Amino acid sequence: MLENRFTFVDLFAGIGGFRLALEAIGGQCVASSEIDSHANQVYESNWPDDAEGHNLGNICDIEELPEHDLLVGGVPCQSWSIAGKNRGIEDPRGKLWMDVIRLLDQSRPTAFLFENVKGLYDQRHRDSLNYLVDSFTALGYEVHYDLLNSFDFNTPQNRARIFIVGIQKTRMKRPFTWPKPQDNHTQLFDIFDDLEQPEDDNSPVAIQRNLFGERVNVGHNKLTPLGSQNQFFILTDIRNGPTSIHSWELYDDISEREKMICMVILRNRRKPQYGPQDGNPLAYQDLRELIPDLVEEELQQLVAKKILRQYDETGKYEFFNRKLSGGIDGVYRIYLPTSTFFPTIMASGTLDFVATVNVSGDTDEAYKANFIQDVLLPQKYRLLKPSELARLQGFPDNFKLHENPKRNIKLFGNSVAVPVITAVGQAIINTECFAQEVVTP
Repeated sequence: MLENRFTFVDLFAGIGGFRLALEAIGGQCVASSEIDSHANQVYESNWPDDAEGHNLGNICDIEELPEHDLLVGGVPCQSWSIAGKNRGIEDPRGKLWMDVIRLLDQSRPTAFLFENVKGLYDQRHRDSLNYLVDSFTALGYEVHYDLLNSFDFNTPQNRARIFIVGIQKTRMKRPFTWPKPQDNHTQLFDIFDDLEQPEDDNSPVAIQRNLFGERVNVGHNKLTPLGSQNQFFILTDIRNGPTSIHSWELYDDISEREKMICMVILRNRRKPQYGPQDGNPLAYQDLRELIPDLVEEELQQLVAKKILRQYDETGKYEFFNRKLSGGIDGVYRIYLPTSTFFPTIMASGTLDFVATVNVSGDTDEAYKANFIQDVLLPQKYRLLKPSELARLQGFPDNFKLHENPKRNIKLFGNSVAVPVITAVGQAIINTECFAQEVVTP
Protein backbone atom coordinates (compact mmCIF):
# COMPACT_ATOMS: atom_id res chain seq x y z
CA MET A 1 0.00 0.00 0.00
CA LEU A 2 1.03 3.61 -0.57
CA GLU A 3 0.42 6.32 2.01
CA ASN A 4 0.25 9.92 0.80
CA ARG A 5 0.32 11.75 4.13
CA PHE A 6 2.64 14.73 4.21
CA THR A 7 3.87 17.51 6.45
CA PHE A 8 4.04 21.14 5.43
CA VAL A 9 5.31 24.55 6.52
CA ASP A 10 2.90 27.45 6.06
CA LEU A 11 4.87 30.60 5.09
CA PHE A 12 3.07 33.97 5.01
CA ALA A 13 0.30 32.04 6.71
CA GLY A 14 -2.23 34.86 7.08
CA ILE A 15 -5.39 33.50 8.64
CA GLY A 16 -4.72 29.92 7.53
CA GLY A 17 -6.25 29.41 4.08
CA PHE A 18 -3.42 27.12 2.96
CA ARG A 19 -3.66 25.16 6.18
CA LEU A 20 -7.40 24.58 5.88
CA ALA A 21 -6.98 23.35 2.32
CA LEU A 22 -4.04 21.03 2.92
CA GLU A 23 -5.27 19.52 6.18
CA ALA A 24 -8.42 18.50 4.29
CA ILE A 25 -6.31 16.20 2.08
CA GLY A 26 -4.11 14.65 4.72
CA GLY A 27 -1.50 17.32 5.41
CA GLN A 28 -0.03 18.09 8.83
CA CYS A 29 1.19 21.62 9.50
CA VAL A 30 4.45 21.54 11.46
CA ALA A 31 5.18 25.30 11.47
CA SER A 32 3.92 28.63 10.19
CA SER A 33 5.33 32.09 9.61
CA GLU A 34 3.28 35.29 9.92
CA ILE A 35 3.99 38.73 11.39
CA ASP A 36 0.58 40.46 11.15
CA SER A 37 -0.85 40.54 14.67
CA HIS A 38 -4.49 40.52 13.51
CA ALA A 39 -3.92 37.57 11.19
CA ASN A 40 -2.14 35.73 14.01
CA GLN A 41 -5.06 36.38 16.34
CA VAL A 42 -7.46 34.69 13.89
CA TYR A 43 -5.01 31.88 13.09
CA GLU A 44 -4.42 31.04 16.74
CA SER A 45 -8.13 31.13 17.58
CA ASN A 46 -8.77 28.49 14.91
CA TRP A 47 -5.79 26.30 15.83
CA PRO A 48 -5.51 26.80 19.59
CA ASP A 49 -3.66 23.53 20.15
CA ASP A 50 -0.52 24.49 18.23
CA ALA A 51 2.60 24.11 20.30
CA GLU A 52 4.45 27.16 21.53
CA GLY A 53 6.81 28.40 18.85
CA HIS A 54 4.68 27.05 15.98
CA ASN A 55 4.76 30.53 14.44
CA LEU A 56 8.36 31.13 13.43
CA GLY A 57 7.79 34.87 13.01
CA ASN A 58 9.45 37.03 10.37
CA ILE A 59 10.68 34.97 7.43
CA CYS A 60 13.75 37.19 7.18
CA ASP A 61 14.85 35.98 10.63
CA ILE A 62 14.25 32.27 10.09
CA GLU A 63 17.54 30.41 9.88
CA GLU A 64 16.20 26.87 9.60
CA LEU A 65 12.82 25.25 9.00
CA PRO A 66 11.69 22.07 10.72
CA GLU A 67 11.69 18.96 8.56
CA HIS A 68 8.75 18.94 6.16
CA ASP A 69 7.56 17.52 2.84
CA LEU A 70 5.83 20.56 1.33
CA LEU A 71 6.62 24.27 1.56
CA VAL A 72 3.69 26.60 0.81
CA GLY A 73 2.83 30.26 0.98
CA GLY A 74 1.27 33.31 -0.61
CA VAL A 75 4.21 35.71 -0.87
CA PRO A 76 3.07 39.35 -0.32
CA CYS A 77 1.80 40.53 -3.67
CA GLN A 78 1.73 44.34 -3.68
CA SER A 79 4.95 44.57 -5.69
CA TRP A 80 3.25 42.83 -8.64
CA SER A 81 -0.26 44.17 -8.20
CA ILE A 82 -2.05 46.82 -10.21
CA ALA A 83 -3.17 48.15 -6.83
CA GLY A 84 0.49 48.59 -5.86
CA LYS A 85 3.33 50.38 -7.64
CA ASN A 86 4.37 47.48 -9.87
CA ARG A 87 7.99 47.62 -8.72
CA GLY A 88 8.31 43.85 -8.86
CA ILE A 89 11.29 42.12 -7.35
CA GLU A 90 12.97 45.48 -6.61
CA ASP A 91 10.24 46.25 -4.10
CA PRO A 92 11.19 45.27 -0.51
CA ARG A 93 8.16 42.97 -0.47
CA GLY A 94 9.23 41.45 -3.78
CA LYS A 95 12.62 40.69 -2.25
CA LEU A 96 10.91 38.37 0.22
CA TRP A 97 11.17 35.86 -2.62
CA MET A 98 14.90 35.79 -1.90
CA ASP A 99 14.15 34.47 1.59
CA VAL A 100 11.78 31.91 0.11
CA ILE A 101 14.54 30.69 -2.21
CA ARG A 102 17.02 30.67 0.68
CA LEU A 103 14.78 28.53 2.89
CA LEU A 104 13.88 26.25 -0.01
CA ASP A 105 17.56 25.70 -0.70
CA GLN A 106 18.26 25.06 2.98
CA SER A 107 15.41 22.60 3.59
CA ARG A 108 14.92 20.95 0.15
CA PRO A 109 11.39 19.64 0.77
CA THR A 110 9.87 17.19 -1.67
CA ALA A 111 7.61 19.88 -3.17
CA PHE A 112 6.45 23.46 -2.87
CA LEU A 113 3.31 25.45 -3.75
CA PHE A 114 3.29 29.24 -3.96
CA GLU A 115 0.44 31.60 -4.84
CA ASN A 116 0.57 35.20 -6.06
CA VAL A 117 -1.45 37.84 -7.89
CA LYS A 118 -1.80 37.46 -11.63
CA GLY A 119 0.41 40.53 -12.16
CA LEU A 120 3.44 38.27 -11.69
CA TYR A 121 2.22 36.37 -14.77
CA ASP A 122 1.94 39.53 -16.88
CA GLN A 123 4.50 40.30 -19.56
CA ARG A 124 5.84 43.32 -17.69
CA HIS A 125 7.01 41.02 -14.88
CA ARG A 126 7.96 38.02 -16.99
CA ASP A 127 11.70 38.51 -16.33
CA SER A 128 11.03 38.23 -12.60
CA LEU A 129 8.89 35.14 -13.07
CA ASN A 130 11.58 33.54 -15.23
CA TYR A 131 14.15 34.35 -12.55
CA LEU A 132 12.07 32.54 -9.93
CA VAL A 133 11.48 29.53 -12.17
CA ASP A 134 15.19 29.32 -13.02
CA SER A 135 16.12 29.56 -9.33
CA PHE A 136 13.73 26.76 -8.39
CA THR A 137 14.86 24.61 -11.31
CA ALA A 138 18.49 25.02 -10.26
CA LEU A 139 17.56 23.47 -6.90
CA GLY A 140 16.44 20.29 -8.63
CA TYR A 141 12.72 20.94 -8.93
CA GLU A 142 10.46 20.37 -11.91
CA VAL A 143 8.54 23.65 -12.00
CA HIS A 144 5.05 24.37 -13.31
CA TYR A 145 3.04 27.59 -13.18
CA ASP A 146 -0.39 28.61 -14.38
CA LEU A 147 -3.19 31.09 -13.82
CA LEU A 148 -6.17 29.59 -12.02
CA ASN A 149 -9.46 31.32 -11.20
CA SER A 150 -11.44 30.34 -8.13
CA PHE A 151 -14.58 30.63 -10.29
CA ASP A 152 -13.42 27.49 -12.10
CA PHE A 153 -13.48 25.54 -8.84
CA ASN A 154 -17.14 26.07 -8.01
CA THR A 155 -16.33 29.09 -5.87
CA PRO A 156 -18.37 32.16 -6.88
CA GLN A 157 -15.54 34.68 -6.90
CA ASN A 158 -13.68 36.08 -9.90
CA ARG A 159 -10.23 35.59 -8.39
CA ALA A 160 -7.42 34.84 -10.86
CA ARG A 161 -4.06 34.00 -9.28
CA ILE A 162 -0.77 32.51 -10.43
CA PHE A 163 0.22 29.23 -8.81
CA ILE A 164 3.79 27.95 -8.92
CA VAL A 165 4.38 24.26 -8.19
CA GLY A 166 7.75 22.56 -7.83
CA ILE A 167 8.42 18.86 -7.22
CA GLN A 168 11.77 17.18 -6.80
CA LYS A 169 12.39 15.36 -10.07
CA THR A 170 13.71 12.27 -8.31
CA ARG A 171 10.55 11.92 -6.20
CA MET A 172 7.91 12.07 -8.94
CA LYS A 173 6.34 8.75 -9.91
CA ARG A 174 3.66 10.26 -12.13
CA PRO A 175 3.66 13.48 -14.17
CA PHE A 176 2.13 16.59 -12.64
CA THR A 177 -1.09 17.84 -14.26
CA TRP A 178 -3.12 20.86 -13.24
CA PRO A 179 -6.56 20.14 -11.80
CA LYS A 180 -9.40 20.30 -14.30
CA PRO A 181 -11.83 23.25 -14.06
CA GLN A 182 -15.24 22.54 -12.62
CA ASP A 183 -18.57 23.96 -13.73
CA ASN A 184 -19.71 26.68 -11.34
CA HIS A 185 -23.34 26.09 -10.34
CA THR A 186 -23.23 28.17 -7.15
CA GLN A 187 -25.12 31.45 -7.18
CA LEU A 188 -24.80 34.24 -4.65
CA PHE A 189 -28.19 33.54 -3.07
CA ASP A 190 -26.89 30.02 -2.30
CA ILE A 191 -24.17 31.27 0.05
CA PHE A 192 -25.19 34.80 1.08
CA ASP A 193 -27.74 35.59 3.77
CA ASP A 194 -31.26 36.92 3.24
CA LEU A 195 -31.17 37.35 -0.54
CA GLU A 196 -34.27 36.92 -2.66
CA GLN A 197 -34.30 33.58 -4.44
CA PRO A 198 -35.80 33.24 -7.91
CA GLU A 199 -39.39 32.00 -7.97
CA ASP A 200 -38.76 29.52 -10.78
CA ASP A 201 -35.77 27.46 -11.89
CA ASN A 202 -32.94 29.88 -12.52
CA SER A 203 -30.05 27.49 -13.00
CA PRO A 204 -27.09 29.37 -14.50
CA VAL A 205 -26.12 28.75 -18.11
CA ALA A 206 -23.01 26.56 -18.08
CA ILE A 207 -19.77 28.03 -19.38
CA GLN A 208 -18.58 26.28 -22.53
CA ARG A 209 -15.02 24.93 -22.49
CA ASN A 210 -12.60 23.64 -25.08
CA LEU A 211 -10.56 20.44 -24.83
CA PHE A 212 -8.05 22.22 -22.57
CA GLY A 213 -10.73 23.35 -20.12
CA GLU A 214 -10.43 26.99 -21.19
CA ARG A 215 -13.62 29.05 -21.18
CA VAL A 216 -14.94 29.81 -24.69
CA ASN A 217 -17.91 31.72 -26.12
CA VAL A 218 -17.98 34.12 -23.21
CA GLY A 219 -18.90 37.78 -22.93
CA HIS A 220 -16.66 40.74 -22.21
CA ASN A 221 -16.21 39.83 -18.52
CA LYS A 222 -15.06 36.26 -19.42
CA LEU A 223 -17.35 34.66 -16.81
CA THR A 224 -20.70 35.22 -18.53
CA PRO A 225 -21.73 32.94 -21.41
CA LEU A 226 -21.99 34.77 -24.73
CA GLY A 227 -25.53 36.01 -25.27
CA SER A 228 -26.49 35.93 -21.59
CA GLN A 229 -27.32 39.07 -19.66
CA ASN A 230 -24.76 40.26 -17.13
CA GLN A 231 -25.92 39.52 -13.60
CA PHE A 232 -24.40 42.76 -12.33
CA PHE A 233 -24.55 46.48 -13.04
CA ILE A 234 -21.68 48.98 -13.13
CA LEU A 235 -22.09 52.59 -12.09
CA THR A 236 -19.60 54.44 -14.28
CA ASP A 237 -19.39 57.54 -16.45
CA ILE A 238 -16.36 56.40 -18.48
CA ARG A 239 -17.60 53.10 -19.93
CA ASN A 240 -20.75 52.08 -21.77
CA GLY A 241 -22.60 48.81 -22.10
CA PRO A 242 -25.98 47.14 -21.55
CA THR A 243 -25.53 47.09 -17.76
CA SER A 244 -23.57 50.34 -17.39
CA ILE A 245 -25.38 53.14 -15.56
CA HIS A 246 -24.25 56.75 -15.82
CA SER A 247 -24.73 59.61 -13.41
CA TRP A 248 -26.79 61.55 -15.96
CA GLU A 249 -29.28 58.66 -15.98
CA LEU A 250 -29.76 58.94 -12.22
CA TYR A 251 -29.96 62.65 -11.43
CA ASP A 252 -33.36 64.30 -11.80
CA ASP A 253 -32.23 67.67 -13.15
CA ILE A 254 -30.43 66.43 -16.28
CA SER A 255 -32.09 67.35 -19.58
CA GLU A 256 -32.13 65.22 -22.71
CA ARG A 257 -29.79 67.74 -24.32
CA GLU A 258 -27.31 67.36 -21.45
CA LYS A 259 -27.54 63.56 -21.69
CA MET A 260 -26.65 63.84 -25.37
CA ILE A 261 -23.60 66.00 -24.59
CA CYS A 262 -22.42 63.48 -22.01
CA MET A 263 -22.77 60.58 -24.43
CA VAL A 264 -20.75 62.45 -27.07
CA ILE A 265 -17.95 62.97 -24.54
CA LEU A 266 -18.14 59.32 -23.46
CA ARG A 267 -17.89 58.03 -27.04
CA ASN A 268 -14.95 60.23 -27.99
CA ARG A 269 -12.76 60.62 -24.88
CA ARG A 270 -10.74 57.47 -25.68
CA LYS A 271 -9.98 58.37 -29.27
CA PRO A 272 -6.23 58.79 -29.95
CA GLN A 273 -6.52 62.27 -31.51
CA TYR A 274 -7.39 63.64 -28.08
CA GLY A 275 -4.45 62.12 -26.23
CA PRO A 276 -2.55 58.92 -25.43
CA GLN A 277 -4.41 57.95 -22.27
CA ASP A 278 -7.25 55.47 -21.85
CA GLY A 279 -9.45 58.53 -21.43
CA ASN A 280 -8.59 62.14 -22.22
CA PRO A 281 -10.13 65.49 -21.31
CA LEU A 282 -11.58 67.40 -24.25
CA ALA A 283 -11.38 71.11 -24.96
CA TYR A 284 -14.45 73.19 -25.77
CA GLN A 285 -13.12 73.56 -29.32
CA ASP A 286 -12.94 69.75 -29.64
CA LEU A 287 -16.52 69.41 -28.52
CA ARG A 288 -17.69 72.18 -30.87
CA GLU A 289 -16.47 70.06 -33.76
CA LEU A 290 -18.59 67.20 -32.48
CA ILE A 291 -21.60 69.32 -31.45
CA PRO A 292 -21.60 72.41 -33.72
CA ASP A 293 -24.30 74.31 -31.78
CA LEU A 294 -22.69 73.71 -28.39
CA VAL A 295 -22.15 76.75 -26.17
CA GLU A 296 -19.63 76.63 -23.33
CA GLU A 297 -22.28 77.64 -20.79
CA GLU A 298 -23.82 74.18 -21.26
CA LEU A 299 -20.55 72.58 -20.18
CA GLN A 300 -20.33 74.91 -17.20
CA GLN A 301 -23.83 73.85 -16.15
CA LEU A 302 -22.72 70.22 -16.20
CA VAL A 303 -19.73 71.21 -14.08
CA ALA A 304 -22.08 72.81 -11.55
CA LYS A 305 -24.12 69.60 -11.44
CA LYS A 306 -20.95 67.57 -10.82
CA ILE A 307 -21.29 65.62 -14.05
CA LEU A 308 -18.19 67.25 -15.55
CA ARG A 309 -15.11 68.92 -14.12
CA GLN A 310 -12.82 71.47 -15.76
CA TYR A 311 -9.06 71.45 -15.37
CA ASP A 312 -7.69 74.86 -14.37
CA GLU A 313 -4.40 74.48 -16.20
CA THR A 314 -5.84 73.48 -19.60
CA GLY A 315 -9.50 74.44 -19.45
CA LYS A 316 -10.39 71.00 -20.79
CA TYR A 317 -13.39 69.02 -19.63
CA GLU A 318 -13.58 65.53 -18.16
CA PHE A 319 -16.18 63.58 -16.24
CA PHE A 320 -16.36 64.31 -12.53
CA ASN A 321 -16.52 60.55 -11.89
CA ARG A 322 -13.42 59.80 -13.96
CA LYS A 323 -12.04 56.81 -12.03
CA LEU A 324 -13.55 53.48 -13.07
CA SER A 325 -13.40 51.75 -9.69
CA GLY A 326 -14.58 54.94 -7.96
CA GLY A 327 -18.10 54.38 -9.22
CA ILE A 328 -20.79 56.99 -8.60
CA ASP A 329 -21.72 58.29 -5.15
CA GLY A 330 -19.73 55.55 -3.44
CA VAL A 331 -21.11 52.63 -5.47
CA TYR A 332 -19.19 50.87 -8.23
CA ARG A 333 -20.80 47.49 -8.94
CA ILE A 334 -23.96 45.80 -7.72
CA TYR A 335 -24.36 42.05 -8.22
CA LEU A 336 -27.73 40.33 -8.36
CA PRO A 337 -28.54 37.36 -6.10
CA THR A 338 -28.58 35.11 -9.19
CA SER A 339 -25.00 35.98 -10.19
CA THR A 340 -22.55 33.06 -10.32
CA PHE A 341 -19.66 35.23 -9.17
CA PHE A 342 -18.64 38.24 -7.11
CA PRO A 343 -15.52 40.32 -7.86
CA THR A 344 -12.15 39.67 -6.26
CA ILE A 345 -12.06 40.37 -2.55
CA MET A 346 -9.42 43.07 -2.10
CA ALA A 347 -7.47 43.73 1.08
CA SER A 348 -8.11 47.44 0.60
CA GLY A 349 -11.84 46.89 0.12
CA THR A 350 -13.98 47.78 -2.89
CA LEU A 351 -17.19 49.62 -3.68
CA ASP A 352 -18.93 46.38 -4.65
CA PHE A 353 -22.38 45.50 -3.32
CA VAL A 354 -24.95 42.71 -3.57
CA ALA A 355 -28.59 43.42 -4.38
CA THR A 356 -31.10 41.91 -1.97
CA VAL A 357 -33.77 41.42 -4.66
CA ASN A 358 -33.75 40.09 -8.21
CA VAL A 359 -34.69 41.90 -11.39
CA SER A 360 -35.22 40.80 -14.96
CA GLY A 361 -36.16 42.26 -18.31
CA ASP A 362 -36.94 40.98 -21.80
CA THR A 363 -34.71 43.64 -23.38
CA ASP A 364 -31.50 45.33 -22.26
CA GLU A 365 -33.40 48.58 -21.87
CA ALA A 366 -36.11 47.02 -19.69
CA TYR A 367 -33.53 45.09 -17.65
CA LYS A 368 -31.61 48.27 -16.89
CA ALA A 369 -34.74 50.33 -16.17
CA ASN A 370 -36.07 47.68 -13.79
CA PHE A 371 -32.74 47.57 -11.96
CA ILE A 372 -32.68 51.34 -11.49
CA GLN A 373 -36.30 51.39 -10.31
CA ASP A 374 -36.34 48.28 -8.11
CA VAL A 375 -32.78 48.11 -6.74
CA LEU A 376 -30.76 51.27 -7.21
CA LEU A 377 -33.21 54.05 -6.31
CA PRO A 378 -34.74 52.28 -3.26
CA GLN A 379 -31.19 51.23 -2.24
CA LYS A 380 -31.99 47.54 -2.01
CA TYR A 381 -28.34 46.56 -1.93
CA ARG A 382 -25.67 46.15 0.75
CA LEU A 383 -22.03 45.39 1.44
CA LEU A 384 -20.96 41.85 2.25
CA LYS A 385 -20.88 40.51 5.79
CA PRO A 386 -17.60 39.07 7.15
CA SER A 387 -19.12 35.58 7.09
CA GLU A 388 -19.92 36.05 3.39
CA LEU A 389 -16.36 37.13 2.63
CA ALA A 390 -15.26 33.89 4.28
CA ARG A 391 -17.62 31.80 2.17
CA LEU A 392 -16.42 33.48 -1.03
CA GLN A 393 -12.93 32.25 -0.13
CA GLY A 394 -14.21 28.76 0.63
CA PHE A 395 -13.84 28.96 4.42
CA PRO A 396 -16.30 26.91 6.49
CA ASP A 397 -19.01 28.57 8.56
CA ASN A 398 -17.42 27.38 11.81
CA PHE A 399 -14.21 29.32 11.07
CA LYS A 400 -13.66 31.93 13.78
CA LEU A 401 -13.48 35.48 12.39
CA HIS A 402 -11.78 38.61 13.66
CA GLU A 403 -13.83 40.56 16.17
CA ASN A 404 -13.56 43.73 14.04
CA PRO A 405 -15.78 43.40 10.93
CA LYS A 406 -13.72 45.91 8.92
CA ARG A 407 -10.50 44.09 9.75
CA ASN A 408 -11.92 40.95 8.14
CA ILE A 409 -11.96 42.67 4.74
CA LYS A 410 -8.18 42.95 4.74
CA LEU A 411 -7.62 39.52 6.24
CA PHE A 412 -9.78 37.68 3.72
CA GLY A 413 -8.56 39.86 0.87
CA ASN A 414 -5.01 38.76 1.68
CA SER A 415 -6.00 35.11 2.02
CA VAL A 416 -6.45 32.39 -0.61
CA ALA A 417 -9.42 30.57 -2.13
CA VAL A 418 -9.35 27.34 -0.14
CA PRO A 419 -10.90 25.07 -2.81
CA VAL A 420 -8.21 26.04 -5.34
CA ILE A 421 -5.40 25.21 -2.90
CA THR A 422 -7.06 21.89 -2.14
CA ALA A 423 -7.30 21.05 -5.84
CA VAL A 424 -3.67 21.97 -6.59
CA GLY A 425 -2.49 20.20 -3.44
CA GLN A 426 -4.29 17.06 -4.57
CA ALA A 427 -2.65 17.38 -8.00
CA ILE A 428 0.75 17.36 -6.26
CA ILE A 429 -0.26 14.29 -4.25
CA ASN A 430 -1.32 12.56 -7.46
CA THR A 431 2.31 12.53 -8.63
CA GLU A 432 2.94 10.18 -5.67
CA CYS A 433 5.90 12.31 -4.67
CA PHE A 434 4.92 11.86 -1.00
CA ALA A 435 4.07 8.18 -1.35
CA GLN A 436 5.70 5.73 1.02
CA GLU A 437 5.19 2.02 1.13
CA VAL A 438 3.26 0.91 4.19
CA VAL A 439 3.52 -2.70 5.31
CA THR A 440 0.23 -3.98 6.64
CA PRO A 441 -0.04 -7.03 8.91
